[in-house]
Amino acid sequence: MRRELILSNLRIELRRKQASYLSEKRAVSLVNDFLQNMSIVHSSQIRTWQKDFFLAEIERNSDRTKDDFLQAKSALTFLFNIVLKKGRGIDVSGYDDENDGDPGVFKITG
Repeated sequence: MRRELILSNLRIELRRKQASYLSEKRAVSLVNDFLQNMSIVHSSQIRTWQKDFFLAEIERNSDRTKDDFLQAKSALTFLFNIVLKKGRGIDVSGYDDENDGDPGVFKITG
C-alpha cells in the first residue's frame, strides 16, 4: 500500500482505538517523518531494521526529549503491529535483512 494509504489506515485505526485528536496528530506526524526519512513510498519497502534505525536517530538527536523518543516508539509499534498486520497480508516480522539466508538460494520477496 502506498504512503498515503498507510497514513490513512493509521488514522482509521487510531480513531477506532478512540485516541485523542492530539495523539492522532502526533502519531501521524511521527509515522510520516519515518516514511520520509527512510524514503519509503510503499509498504513492501518497510523493514524492522528501519524502525530501529529511526528510533536510534531520534534517541541520539540532542534536540529531542525522552518523551519524543517514547512517542515515536509507540507510534511505530502501533504502525507495525496494528496497521501493517491487520488483514493486509504484509509480514514485517521476517524482514530483518533482505540478504539473510543461505548463499545461492533464490528468494522471492514481495
